Amino acid sequence: MKYLILLFLLFFINVDTVFGQSNAYQELKYLLIDRGYSVSTEKYGYLTKGESAGYSKTFYANTTYVIVALSTSSSVQDVDVQLLDSDGTVLARDTDSNVLAVVEYTPRVSRTMRAVMKNYASYSGSHKCQLIIFYK
Repeated sequence: MKYLILLFLLFFINVDTVFGQSNAYQELKYLLIDRGYSVSTEKYGYLTKGESAGYSKTFYANTTYVIVALSTSSSVQDVDVQLLDSDGTVLARDTDSNVLAVVEYTPRVSRTMRAVMKNYASYSGSHKCQLIIFYK
């Protein structure tokens, strides 16, 4: 799943370089919807290098979640995402060096968890980063 999403986003970011602002975010959203996922949450924030933002919500047992953090800003080189339980324990993370971070997680029990995105590397200034939580 992550490989397919990465190829897709890399294609649209390259198209973005040639044709101006991309609709990569919407296209990624439609790709996952076509695969049977629904959107649970869409959040964004303007983050400087090293800054994080998170969102807490209830994740339901036996439901598969795909958590995506991304930036289509050409000034951002690396976005990370992680899923934390209420104690702050990392349950899943993507810390690859990429403008797209994806984790997939299926909890065994329902509980509140926190999805956190981080602008790990970018040029100076704050840049729009997006967090999308899908489920099926």
